[in-house]
This record gives sequence, C-alpha cells and structure tokens, in this order.
Amino acid sequence: MTEGLTQLGTPTQYHYEDPNPAMLEAFPNPHPGTDFVIRLIATEFTSLCPITGQPDYGSLVIDYIPDELCVESKSLKLYLVSYRNHGSFHESCVNTIADDLNGLLSPKFLRIFGDFNPRGGIAIKPMVERLAPTASRSDALALIASYNQVASLA
Repeated sequence: MTEGLTQLGTPTQYHYEDPNPAMLEAFPNPHPGTDFVIRLIATEFTSLCPITGQPDYGSLVIDYIPDELCVESKSLKLYLVSYRNHGSFHESCVNTIADDLNGLLSPKFLRIFGDFNPRGGIAIKPMVERLAPTASRSDALALIASYNQVASLA
C-alpha cells in the first residue's frame, strides 16, 4: 500500500516557497466502491500577501470523497508548508490547492474551505468545490452533512 510513497518515513526536507503539486503523493483507496468522507484540517496554513508581503494566517478544511486514490498526509503537509513564503491571495491559494488535489486524486467530491484570520478588520473565507462528472453533488453533500452531524458529537 505504501509503494511509490517517497516522503513517509524519510527525513523531512522543507521548502517554504514555490508550491508544486509534484510534492503531493497518493495511495490506493483501501475501500474502493464505498463512499466515505476524509476530512483534513490544516490549522497552521500561512502564505504571504502578494502586494504587501505581509504574512496571512488561517486554517484549511479539506473534505473529499475518494474514488481510487487518497492523499498521503505527510506529502500534503509538505505541500501546504510550501505556501509559507509564497505570495498569493487567499482565493487563489484555495483554488490552486483544490486544482492540485483534484488533479492528483480525481475524487468523487472535493471541498476546500479557507478560514483566514482578519486583516484590516475583514476576514476572507473562500470555499471551492470540485465534483467528478459521474458523481452526484446532492449525494456528496448528504454524506458530508451526515459526517458533520456525527463529528459534532465527538
């Protein structure tokens, strides 16, 4: 199951700029044919304002329903850390991350919510979704709603 993974279990080399989707790795879905939600929460996401160079801080919530592949979490961490010195607006960060994960995984459903700390009194909270052509958005949203209901009890 770990064949082809290069980051897991090896010394970590951090890169703090130039996010590259080639950093992301995937492994086979251990339960293909079963729809389930994977939620990944990155509470220490940072990037730079492309105009002022000031740091921006926030959290990302990544929900997806895998098809054939799942993202390997250490590679995702290293990919997200590479935004640290990267200048990009919040909206662009969230959309680029969605595009890169969608390109790697081709999930049935993917949603990324960016919860960025306020700057100048305004908090920016972009959200993006990607849906596989053969998937049902209403079924995906119902599964995520069920997940949210159970997760709120934990």
